[in-house]
Amino acid sequence: MKTTSPKTKCSNLILVAVVSVGFCAVFAPREAAAAKFGGGPITVGPYASVSSTKAIKPVAGKDTGSSEETITQRTTYGVKVDLRLSKLFKLSLNGGQNEVDTTKKPIAMRDEYGDVDFAKDLNVDPNSQTATYRYRETQRVGSAQLVLAPALMKGVLWGKLGAGARARERLITISDEIAQTTKSVTDPLRWSAMATAGVQLRLLGAFNAGVEYKFYFLKFPKTEPHEQEAVVSFGMSI
Repeated sequence: MKTTSPKTKCSNLILVAVVSVGFCAVFAPREAAAAKFGGGPITVGPYASVSSTKAIKPVAGKDTGSSEETITQRTTYGVKVDLRLSKLFKLSLNGGQNEVDTTKKPIAMRDEYGDVDFAKDLNVDPNSQTATYRYRETQRVGSAQLVLAPALMKGVLWGKLGAGARARERLITISDEIAQTTKSVTDPLRWSAMATAGVQLRLLGAFNAGVEYKFYFLKFPKTEPHEQEAVVSFGMSI
């Protein structure tokens, strides 16, 4: 766990994405260039998503197996690039960022990913009855996936089934509003396997819109713990 202010690794992720798109654009089969997916083989556009994770903690003093959970939701905004490789397959690259800024009591301070120890890494006193902490977190995420995208209604609607990996970096800052102290920690780059399903609709000419459901395996191949994400995207094919 790093405790110094980080220099983000997002530039590396963006570089990898750009190189990947360029490589595929050069070496993709000629059929890809001819595939009409509401325009050219490359689609670029913004996306917004809402993700949900759960933090589960045993309840002290109750029967074995009893637990309580908190749900954290994050809204991510970013850019999506799709490259159609053939009539059935395409490469999808995403990059974005989300932020959480809220106030929490010590009893509610638990990491739903299980990667950060608030007491050890951020000096949070879990037994304090009076402390109030301001919790700020920034996530930078990037993903790559291979997508099967068959036509459901030719020229209008396409299905999407995909699998790939996501990279995630977190910067967490905890401020004790009573003691007026602040401490930050960086959770380093972590990778998660992912699976997706969705549809993409041609709107007009080269413009299209899509909706997707994404499932992240935080401890692959186990399905628990996991993260879920609903994504809405828009794009223009070139």
